[in-house]
Amino acid sequence: MGHRAETETGRKSYNHPCLIAQTLDVLGDRWTLLILRDLMSGLHRYTDILDNCAGMSPNVLSDRLKRLEADGLVNRIYHRELPPRVEYSLTEKGWSVRPVFLALIDFGREHIEPDQRVPDATSPTTARMSTDFAMRVIPTFAFQPAQAANLTATMAVEVSDCENCNSWTFDIHDGHIHPRRYTTGRADVFLRTDTAGFFRFIRGEALAEDCGQVDGSVEIAAAIQSCFIAAETVDAPTRQVSASVLG
Repeated sequence: MGHRAETETGRKSYNHPCLIAQTLDVLGDRWTLLILRDLMSGLHRYTDILDNCAGMSPNVLSDRLKRLEADGLVNRIYHRELPPRVEYSLTEKGWSVRPVFLALIDFGREHIEPDQRVPDATSPTTARMSTDFAMRVIPTFAFQPAQAANLTATMAVEVSDCENCNSWTFDIHDGHIHPRRYTTGRADVFLRTDTAGFFRFIRGEALAEDCGQVDGSVEIAAAIQSCFIAAETVDAPTRQVSASVLG
């Protein structure tokens, strides 16, 4: 039971009846979980995923995406336009990997020494975590699906102190959050703030209107904010406003 056997399709397998081993056959190859992380946090194009995973070769990314598609975790979407465009998205089976990421985050917080990781994962000001990465990934895994079961809303955010990409869109529907770089189309709420203000909003430390300039519904902003806060910690005013929006 030492080495992984190679299947007829060329994929390595532990070839063991244990469910842990069988799950690792799907998720355990290098880069696979990071590709799923990127798809979950708003990167849908091949080149964007490749740029975000420094050290991964194009051939490896192509191979992993094909495997994930074959395993039913990823959809490949071909857009018939000029020039043609291909995007990748998660299936519901792909979204079901999210608790694995949360468990990994909890393990890292408890067991990875502080000097081996970003000192404060909610203050993305170090060279090791770009603002764009933090703006997409932290909301993705701070999101509380149970709080958003009946919410469909879009929030656009513009951050004043980010030099490269400085705007993002967060679509919430079907119990998932879908971050995207840049603001596209109509949003229910538009928040103009700085990096610190955005993360004050995500952590529930202040209402949207106290974190920056808000255009749109402050009630929907409060409902969106409640999706990042555990139910037992949402204060009464926020809970009341959120309830009025969620019905």
